[in-house]
Amino acid sequence: MVPDGTFALREHRLFRGKAPWMLPDGVELVVEVTSSRPELDRVAKRHCYARADIPLYLLVDQSETRVTLFSEPDGDDYHMANWVPFGKPVPMPEPFGFELDTSEFA
Repeated sequence: MVPDGTFALREHRLFRGKAPWMLPDGVELVVEVTSSRPELDRVAKRHCYARADIPLYLLVDQSETRVTLFSEPDGDDYHMANWVPFGKPVPMPEPFGFELDTSEFA
C-alpha cells in the first residue's frame, strides 16, 4: 500500500533514490485521506500499517469530518486512537512534538 503521506526522520534518508515500494523500517508516520472507499483507509490500511509496526497512522476522514491519530501498534492493530473533529488541534507525539492545526479541514 502506498499512503497519501509518509514521514521519516531525516537521518534515516529513506527517500533518497528509493522505489515507492520500500520497506517500512524507519517510517515514523503515515497519513491517509479518505476518498471514495473510506473503509479501506479506516480498516484495511490501518491493520496493514500496524502489522508493519509503523508507530503513527494519521487518518483524515472527510466523511466523518474528523482526524484520528492511531498509535502503539501491536500485531494487526493499534492500541491507541485519539480522534478530534475538524477544527480542533491534534496533539502529535514525539518525534513531532507539535499540535496539528485542522481548522482548514472543515
